[in-house]
This record gives sequence, structure tokens and C-alpha cells, in this order.
Amino acid sequence: MDAYDVDGRYLGRIADLITEPGPDGTPIVRAALVAPRHRVRLLGYERDEMRRPCLIDRIARWLHRDVHEVPWTSVRLARSPGAGTD
Repeated sequence: MDAYDVDGRYLGRIADLITEPGPDGTPIVRAALVAPRHRVRLLGYERDEMRRPCLIDRIARWLHRDVHEVPWTSVRLARSPGAGTD
């Protein structure tokens, strides 16, 4: 899904959600991983705790170089009326 910031500027496509357990154990969305390029598959390699061969690590880091974490409170899934252009 496309993601925008609070001012209506395009951030990219949501590639994954980062959650944490809420008080009752129900997952709560904390942040989104946003990819400016439209075709990206994360496959878990963007996670620092993943262990993988060096060559795969370098390729994955290059492929995911533009993926960034955005706090969920700063993400809008649709532009608000009257927001600026991209």
C-alpha cells in the first residue's frame, strides 16, 4: 500500500510492519518499513539479527538500501484533501 507523510508527501510503499505486544498481548503496529521503489521483497534479510552468508548479506543490503523505518504515527495511507503534491 502507498504511504504518505503527515503533509501528504509520498514516502513509498509499505513493505512490512513492525509490531510489539500491547498490554493484553495483542500486536500493536509501532512502525512501517517503507520502500521508495515499488518492487522490493524483504525476505527477512533487512533484519540485523538474521545470520546469512557474506555474499547474500551484501546483495540484500544493496537491494534494501532505500528501505527505511517510519514511525506508524507519521504514516498516512491516503493523502489528505488539500495536501501538497509529490
